[in-house]
Amino acid sequence: MQFLVVGLNHRTAPLEIREKLSPTSAQLPEALKAMQSCSAPGVILCTCNRSEFYTTEAHGAPGGPAQWGIGEELIKRFLVDHFDISLLDVERYLYVYRGYECVRHLFRVASSLDSMILGEEQIIGQVREAFEAASRADTAQGPLSQLFQQALRVGRKARRETGIGRNAMSVSRACVELAKANLGDLKELRVMVVGAGDAGGLTAKVLSLSGVKEITVANRNFQRAQELATQLSGRAITFEAMPEALTRVDIVISCTGSPGYVLEADAVRVAMAARPDRPLFLIDIAVPRDIDPAAGLIENVYLRDVDDLESVSAASRQEKEREAQLAEQVVTEATVRFVEWYRKLEALPTVIALRDKAEAIREGEVSKTFKRLNGKLTPEEVASIDAMTRAIVNKLLHGPTVYLKEHPAEASWQIAREIFRLEDAESKGAAGT
Repeated sequence: MQFLVVGLNHRTAPLEIREKLSPTSAQLPEALKAMQSCSAPGVILCTCNRSEFYTTEAHGAPGGPAQWGIGEELIKRFLVDHFDISLLDVERYLYVYRGYECVRHLFRVASSLDSMILGEEQIIGQVREAFEAASRADTAQGPLSQLFQQALRVGRKARRETGIGRNAMSVSRACVELAKANLGDLKELRVMVVGAGDAGGLTAKVLSLSGVKEITVANRNFQRAQELATQLSGRAITFEAMPEALTRVDIVISCTGSPGYVLEADAVRVAMAARPDRPLFLIDIAVPRDIDPAAGLIENVYLRDVDDLESVSAASRQEKEREAQLAEQVVTEATVRFVEWYRKLEALPTVIALRDKAEAIREGEVSKTFKRLNGKLTPEEVASIDAMTRAIVNKLLHGPTVYLKEHPAEASWQIAREIFRLEDAESKGAAGT
């Protein structure tokens, strides 16, 4: 068995493709169950920059031909069926990592080395939430559970032992910096933040620290909008009031996590008719997108999305290059240790089966010997013979056991099973139960 991930991110796929394969948090439980029903139970990790689908795949039937690739095909079938897409439209954007490369990739993701914004702190929480969602859905068990738990430990270690997270720019901060790069000083501008979740809350707080003139918070749950607005001395509005608010604000930053557009192009067009001489700057950091892309075609409207944050994060990435190299060392060392540990763990069923068969043979022969002697041995002699035969078995199996643990390859396990006929022993044991 080996680990497998099929995914796409900001480097391999444009936003319009990524959002097609990005379930919202509300849709995630259903997606996990659908993935499980395709015989590929696992973990789905979706952020604004990536959608990744983790599972494990088996090598195939014992003694049969190699069958790596089945898990990949199962995940691709799930993508086609669940997201109602054509594989021809998305396959060229997908990457596939197995075994060591899959482990290393997840460790890099958790350490924020694979993020658009190097060192950003939200990713480890997103990895944890993805794992917890899969755990609740009962789709991340055994090896996959161990992999994600270790990824979280590696992510924390990379931040603790290197400066990768020092003065890190968050997505929310990058969003505000993007607005500054395009508009200059924000102090005399009015801003509307759409969404009062974690991302919206962080963005609103960064904007407040930037000294904007006014903050308006719009959220589907009006109470949450009020709570956030109160913290920032701003005003809260309902979604229904957004069209009117568009006539007054200068910047809109949207990050709701809704499955469809919360701001249609027609609403923007109507608002701009009431303010034709004042530009409107829209920043959509949601995936799937919150703002209809057609809004960006309206005169005097400037629409940016999450991929535009790349330019803002470039300078930060250069400054952190040395720390990134140190974090890469942490990831590489952790990957090697985990893969070695897991391979030894995979050898255990064969080792146990070998020792169980040897013990069964020993017990059978000792029992027959005692019956033939018909009580002629003292209890001390019986104990001595039993201990001697155990010692013989242990000494004979020591070499094969060490070899299997030090050569953690499926070919070695299969040879051991064939030489010692372990499959026959397991079949007979199963038939007798």
